[in-house]
Amino acid sequence: MRNNSKLIIFDFDGTLADTLGALLRISNRLAPEFGYPQISDEQLANLKYLSSWEIIKLSKVALWKLPFLLKRVKEEFPGEVSNVRLFPGVIELLNTLKLQGYRLGIVSSNAEANIRSLLSQNQIEHLFDFVTTASTFGKGKTIGRLIKQYHCSKSDVIYIGDEIRDIQAARSIEIRVVAVGWGFNAPTALMDRQPDLLITKPLALINALARFYPPTTQIA
Repeated sequence: MRNNSKLIIFDFDGTLADTLGALLRISNRLAPEFGYPQISDEQLANLKYLSSWEIIKLSKVALWKLPFLLKRVKEEFPGEVSNVRLFPGVIELLNTLKLQGYRLGIVSSNAEANIRSLLSQNQIEHLFDFVTTASTFGKGKTIGRLIKQYHCSKSDVIYIGDEIRDIQAARSIEIRVVAVGWGFNAPTALMDRQPDLLITKPLALINALARFYPPTTQIA
């Protein structure tokens, strides 16, 4: 990668793909096995204002069980992938960014195989320079490693995500973060964590990036 390349890294679940329904179904199926209550629609609405750690504490899942639960969720996901769709406008956004010269990547806590399966179904896998899996609370370290691997300046990297933990991950390594208002966490909960910007539809990212990278420095 050229040192002056701009790198846009996306979260996957809730940012590019509408996986909430699938993940909720999986979570409720696994509830009896892991000893937590199933989530109702009313409870889900309340969870949108909480961070991942707050949700884990509320569920009372034993911490030692958590890695096994997350592993099972990833393993169950392929059975739901046919029900998952990309958010409207995502494909147009990604194609536009690629034409503008941005490098694109994905860092997600979902399994790489699951992500690539959906990208392939939508014929957009070729748009991404990398698809990388990170631990649920290890996105910051993974992104930091990728920044070094691709010889990027932190000022040239932006992370796009839908959760509080995405903002926290970006802040932990001092890169810009754009929160999206169509994913898991409610927009007000995201704004409380002070992202650099909050957008409410995918194509709004194009103008957002123009603010971060004025025309004089924009990629041709």
